[in-house]
Amino acid sequence: MQLSDEGFEPPEACVQWCHTRSYPLHVLDDGAPVDLDWWNEHLALAKHEIRLRGRDLDGRIVTEGVAVVQRNDLRLGSDLIDADDDGLGLLFLCAAWQGAHPHRRYKRRFPDVVNPHARVGEDPLARIRAVLKHCARERSLPNAASASWSGWPETPGVGVSLLAVYLWAVEARTSTGRAQLIDQYGVSTLIHEGWLEDPSVSGFTLRRYDRYLTLLGDWAARANTRPELIEMWLVQRWSARLREARQGALAEPTLF
Repeated sequence: MQLSDEGFEPPEACVQWCHTRSYPLHVLDDGAPVDLDWWNEHLALAKHEIRLRGRDLDGRIVTEGVAVVQRNDLRLGSDLIDADDDGLGLLFLCAAWQGAHPHRRYKRRFPDVVNPHARVGEDPLARIRAVLKHCARERSLPNAASASWSGWPETPGVGVSLLAVYLWAVEARTSTGRAQLIDQYGVSTLIHEGWLEDPSVSGFTLRRYDRYLTLLGDWAARANTRPELIEMWLVQRWSARLREARQGALAEPTLF
């Protein structure tokens, strides 16, 4: 396995792409069409005191139908969250944005954040609430003593990718820098470019995620841009490769 990413340069196409984009417009305004009815129905069925909102094409807040949620809306105290717990409300807004994003790998999935091992009389949401609260308040992950074998905190029903979105939203940091999104499409692009790591995001340990953050930061520094734009290029490049492959398959003549 590759022990160091030193000398692993960002592709020229990545550098050029990032230089034609801006952080406020292409990152913060990056929107996803969220089905509010689906999410709020599932939140009600799960007995969460949380309701999500979105924006119409004029930017007005709406409570029904398919509405836009921008990445800039992913923050504590967002106008698009009505919840009894800010952290849990933000987590579900992050899940809604991620699951509806047209360029990302993740499909719509309702996170089951209830602790299946909660004792009788114990709040089944206590564990997830505590982790989310710590991340938001301290802007860091809980200490290693309370982490799982992989280094990640125990967050029932929340995978690495969704937790990374939440950590970015609360501006949390790990030992190597501010948390960034991690998407299977983006990691697949890195593997294609020669990054010798585990290709499965779901299997990322915290240590491997830290190496990923270091790489994003290094590429951003070399390209004089932001890590968020590097991550977006990785994701969109893989999406483009998939489109190119499909178009090529359709163009091939059928042999009988």
